[in-house]
Amino acid sequence: MLNFADYLFRHLLEGTVVTVTMDSGQIIGPVVFVQYTPATQAVMFEEQGTISPPTGTIINVDVNKIESVSYEAQ
Repeated sequence: MLNFADYLFRHLLEGTVVTVTMDSGQIIGPVVFVQYTPATQAVMFEEQGTISPPTGTIINVDVNKIESVSYEAQ
């Protein structure tokens, strides 16, 4: 059975900027949605650093631990 986040990340365009709230209350973002792997239920985000040269931090989360996702509709 799909939960809402599983469904959302199967259909969300890669490169979309999102803010994610985890079931622990931790807020991740804004980050760039990189990919979702349904087989492992892993969502990958990239957080852009503000230092020069720009750096990116990869964040992997379990889709089942996501409580809410916000993003601008495209």
